[in-house]
Amino acid sequence: MPIDLPTSLSDWEEALTRRFLTAAGEGVGPIRSFDISPETLALTAGADPSAGFQAVAAFKKALLANRFALYAALEDGVFNRKLAADCPGCFAYLTLTIFVDSQMDGDDAEGSEQFRPKLAAFLGGSRSFSKLSGVASMWKSLRDWLARQAKAGKPFRRLVLPDDGRVQIGYTLRLSFPSRRDHTFLGDFFDQHPGITADERAMLGALRNLVDRSSASPGLHDAFDEFHAAYLGGQRTLADHRFWKFVLSVAEARNLDLPADVSLEIYPDEDGLLQFKIEVAGESDSRSVHWTLQSAVEAVGNLGASNLRTVVEAGYVVFKRVGTARWSAVPRFSDCRGEVRVGLCRRLTAAVGSKLGKLWSSGDWSLTIDPVSIAKVEDALRRMLAKSEMPPTISGVTLIGGVRTDRHWLGRRTVLPKIETDLGLPTIGTEREANAQAPVCEEIGPNLYAIRAPRPLTGLFELRGSATAATRLQFVADAFVHEARPLANVVNLPEWNDTAELRSRVAEPPQNWDDVPEPLDDLLEAIYAGGRDGWNESDLIPLLERVVPEEINRWDFLRSLQDATTLTPFLRARFRGRSWVLGPVALIPLRSRSQDFVLIDGCVPALLQRDFKQAVKALGGRAFRRMTSPWSVPLIGAVGAPIEKLKERLDWPTNRATMPGRRPASFDDAPMRPLNAYRQEYASSWGAGRFTSDGSPSPVRLTRWVHLGERDHDVYVVVGPGQERRFLSRCSAIVHAHMSAGIAMYRFDADRLVRTGRDGFLPDQISHWLRYENLANAGPLPSSGYGYAARQGQAARIAALLPGAIDAGLTLRAPWDVVASARRSGFTERLVFTDGRFVSGRTPFNSTQWSRV
Repeated sequence: MPIDLPTSLSDWEEALTRRFLTAAGEGVGPIRSFDISPETLALTAGADPSAGFQAVAAFKKALLANRFALYAALEDGVFNRKLAADCPGCFAYLTLTIFVDSQMDGDDAEGSEQFRPKLAAFLGGSRSFSKLSGVASMWKSLRDWLARQAKAGKPFRRLVLPDDGRVQIGYTLRLSFPSRRDHTFLGDFFDQHPGITADERAMLGALRNLVDRSSASPGLHDAFDEFHAAYLGGQRTLADHRFWKFVLSVAEARNLDLPADVSLEIYPDEDGLLQFKIEVAGESDSRSVHWTLQSAVEAVGNLGASNLRTVVEAGYVVFKRVGTARWSAVPRFSDCRGEVRVGLCRRLTAAVGSKLGKLWSSGDWSLTIDPVSIAKVEDALRRMLAKSEMPPTISGVTLIGGVRTDRHWLGRRTVLPKIETDLGLPTIGTEREANAQAPVCEEIGPNLYAIRAPRPLTGLFELRGSATAATRLQFVADAFVHEARPLANVVNLPEWNDTAELRSRVAEPPQNWDDVPEPLDDLLEAIYAGGRDGWNESDLIPLLERVVPEEINRWDFLRSLQDATTLTPFLRARFRGRSWVLGPVALIPLRSRSQDFVLIDGCVPALLQRDFKQAVKALGGRAFRRMTSPWSVPLIGAVGAPIEKLKERLDWPTNRATMPGRRPASFDDAPMRPLNAYRQEYASSWGAGRFTSDGSPSPVRLTRWVHLGERDHDVYVVVGPGQERRFLSRCSAIVHAHMSAGIAMYRFDADRLVRTGRDGFLPDQISHWLRYENLANAGPLPSSGYGYAARQGQAARIAALLPGAIDAGLTLRAPWDVVASARRSGFTERLVFTDGRFVSGRTPFNSTQWSRV
């Protein structure tokens, strides 16, 4: 297949400028060297790297098309400054000098005596090139031209030239890195020092002794000296440095592993059961979740050399707090402040466990239940510290906590990423608009910085961590519209299996388009932006923890997303845990007493909301958006816009609203399977009002069983008088346990069903029915409350579907039965006279209700 390569020098000048000199090309930040090779020339021309030799031939042909202009540029610095639009006019000639120095064979270590013969050999002909002062002149011209472009706010990088004066080819020799001989030098070094990549400190020390007396290029000398000075100064956020990128490329070509930057994080699920997440920096598919510390530690050891391997091999792991209930492993005590938690192997548990307080067993390892002061831990582990403290691992400037939408960061202020770096306070500059107000960075912890902005960010920005490193950040204020990818190896998690089509009239639609508080709006946009491939709970809960206020339970808010059809949980096949998938957008036809209208199901980002409002307006209708509480998902719909025309304009599917059937307790049971491959992890304690490790004797018992090999779903078992039911759904299990025990978990209060304890939800199909009929989403309430909009008749119907679990409050019982019931209850049931009759409502009693660990 023919390759379409640039043919003229102006085309090459434009392509080279775009790739190597602009902030949207090869990198960002100041330029200190150039990597010009056949492969990079091919990439510059838009071809595959394998077309390198064709690219070199085309480049050479374009240069020699006008030999007089070429010689004038190299010898006298005379060139056409208008060779190509928005280009310096000299960069193609300078690229030639870099290519000749770095790629053509030569033996001299300094290169100055070999450069001229190599240049003549490459170009052909008999010219000796004894005078090359034009090269130095063009480098200075390029430096000044780039400075002017950057000052004008154009996206060009600055060029840093060596301080000492150069009169001919010295700049080229210093800016040429990495060269062919550099690759040969480092490859030979790895061959002569097998296994040295496992210890970065030893590797750099050995290189220090060789670089100055080697045949490495001047560019390698400069790059290594710059890197080593920063390393000795205590900086470790150097992964983006040009020298370290060179080391990584050579090591990868030889299948050598350098220490990985591994994170090990602890976080609890909704029952308080600890889970352990492992992730390798820079590897998007490296995440794994484990349910015992022993399993997590073994997984870290299997990764090979890493920042955590030394302490893991020593038999202990120290965790610092990174969230309300999340802890992250650190390789050194110097990374911690205040109190920590410690994981101990069986040997150290026996030796020092009593000195650190109560321990929780997690496989063969143990973990301190309560946080312990750093001084106390250091004293207990003093004998192991000297040999197990790990030197810091080289890593990049890390952005954490943000959300990506395609290749951009979501620029909503509440969910902007945080910056981890030891290079000092970062600065952020705009790349496109010189007068635009740039965001600022604020230190919020050791080597941790938050981005502050007066408004949502959009556009290109340059994150500068030091004089030698910079990172490009591109933000968008609204998430790109995408289709959620279907997940493989997941199974549905049904909660209710008896449904029917909703045919009754529903509430009247609201009149207004309510405003959504910025934190909630940003969070919902972030959930859509990052949910294309589904959300793992290990990523979703930290996002909720960051935004949702402390008085709102994060797991309750997560449930409200399911009740609002924003997210749907699926079980991961042959593995524990859940994945949360974006609810597909659909139009739902409904009818009130006075009119037909449309409701939207699914996760609807800002751009789709904008499309919906415009389509509704064009059809002569009126869009509405309802907020029922500050932290409830907004409900969106429209009146006056025919659903078929909306479907045609938006290309959205339609769906039918459903409601629960009439069969009580229509839960989906788990397949009956032997529990010998499981262990009982938690049991309900009605007296304590929560799940505990041992539970308590009770006629009705709810237990949670965990697969021993972590290869299958948890099973919830409800055992009552003469019966046993097993569930995969935690929600269904808790509701059924309340029904069996006769303890109400919700009560009807005025116009809603309110949870009387701190845990438990209505099955999803019942919640969706209430959403359709009342046009209000369920949501969390302060102090671990949760509520559903409901009318009296709906509460009575739900009480019939879930007998014993719902206190319908106002009922239609006979007056004598109401009074007698109130007397028997010691008047914990209140008497109310309404509509000419006595009715009753039960007041909550918290001592027998659920709460979370």
